[in-house]
Amino acid sequence: MEYDDDVYERLLSNYELLCNIIRQAASGPQLKVDLSKIEGIIQKKIPDTLKKYAPEDFYELYTDFKSEYEKFRDFILYDKLIGKNIIALGGGFSSGKSSFLNALMGKRVLPADIDPSTSVPTYIVRGEKHHVMGINVFDSKVFMEPKDIKKIAHGFGEVEDEDDEKITDAVTLGHVLENIFFSTPLHQYENIAFLDTPGYSKPDSEKYSAKTDEQIARGQLNSSNYILWFVQADAGTITEEDIKFIRTLREDIPKLIIVNKADKKNSGDLEEIIAKIKTNLDIKGIRYLDVLAFTSRAEQVEDEALGAFIQADTEKIKRQIKDWNSQIYESNFARNFKILFVRCKEFYEDEIDEESRKLTRLNTSITRLMAEDIDSEILEPLQLMVQEAQKNVNELKNISRRLKELQNEFFTEIKFISDIVGIAMPEPSEIDLLQDKVKNPFQLIEEYKRENGIQTDPSLADMLKEIFEKIDPVINRLAGGVEYQEELVEVIKEFCDVKPSEIHINDVYKITNEYQEIISGI
Repeated sequence: MEYDDDVYERLLSNYELLCNIIRQAASGPQLKVDLSKIEGIIQKKIPDTLKKYAPEDFYELYTDFKSEYEKFRDFILYDKLIGKNIIALGGGFSSGKSSFLNALMGKRVLPADIDPSTSVPTYIVRGEKHHVMGINVFDSKVFMEPKDIKKIAHGFGEVEDEDDEKITDAVTLGHVLENIFFSTPLHQYENIAFLDTPGYSKPDSEKYSAKTDEQIARGQLNSSNYILWFVQADAGTITEEDIKFIRTLREDIPKLIIVNKADKKNSGDLEEIIAKIKTNLDIKGIRYLDVLAFTSRAEQVEDEALGAFIQADTEKIKRQIKDWNSQIYESNFARNFKILFVRCKEFYEDEIDEESRKLTRLNTSITRLMAEDIDSEILEPLQLMVQEAQKNVNELKNISRRLKELQNEFFTEIKFISDIVGIAMPEPSEIDLLQDKVKNPFQLIEEYKRENGIQTDPSLADMLKEIFEKIDPVINRLAGGVEYQEELVEVIKEFCDVKPSEIHINDVYKITNEYQEIISGI
């Protein structure tokens, strides 16, 4: 069959794109570093070590851990990400994330309204020229033209001849690509990389695909520095599914809620929707920066009041992004990797304490029964329980010890890789000293109240404020530390019938150490 030159060129272009995208990695390393050892730790050693005893939330922890590693790997594959704060765009599928980025850049560069199975996580950074690179399922780098992004998402290959007869059907290639990296001068922010995620959906949703799996989406958002969460205005408020999902995200990541497609409502309805969203988030205890309206069709809004409302909120969104752009990048890879190890360490310590207490109670019971000359047949089941408890303690201690070894092995390897590629990472010996971000004590109390269904009288907060109004806060004074010792000396001087010369420092050490033990047991 013969085709004219135009049809032939289109067929050839599609064929070349297909060959490019499905190309397997050429011989020789695609990366600057060998990641096989670190991937062996993640994919085999960690699951094998923790498969028998693990926290109930281990699957979520492990998914986040792997997502953090995927982000780390993305930084290596595309070094333009290094030093950039990541703003991830989250929300339900087709909530307008791509349209928002297109509007922000002033040009339609990302495909919108695409099928879930064809969507690809896309990083966007500033660059002097348009440059697109993808990573396919064979870990091979794929270099493309910006127009190819639309072909991959919407499908390519549908070609018609001069008589409008379909020659080939369209196919989609989103499932062949893991990530797309897009560098463009349209991106205005030097220190920010946007991550356009496919969104999230549940397995029973008609929009579900492997790309939009809830766990994968959560991991992508949890590995970012900031989050823009999109809600559709025509939904009337934020959905319960969105709220449940947001509650699984890390609280320390700042979140800005964007009510998208705001042009579909009038200004009065929009104000009511925003107020309702804020109320729902506040009731659920979800922290957020603000709830703001946006539309990518601002120029089509005819209602002046609505247009002014959306324009004012759009400016607030841009100011917030500009503020994030001014923030100095701080690598959080080490802290995020550490979460898995810390959570498992705490779990094993709690389990060991529980089994040890059980062991103590059993031994005490046996000792008392033996003193009463109880028949040995009655004691035998208790002795078997002692053996089982001791076995559990020993096994848990072995796993805890192995976990520590795995942590050292992991951070030694990740530090070695980071130094080569230029990603900030603490020394393995410093990981234990790496402090997690401290939560507001009031926030901790509120979380405890929610988890235990506790309701308190609002006047109680006012009463506590009055009580502590004139008391200076004490910051970073550890129980048992030098500052506490000095403080206790002053307390003894003031309230005890003891002369300062009679106060011995050893007594202070003893008091503060006992105090520390009491505090630790609370």
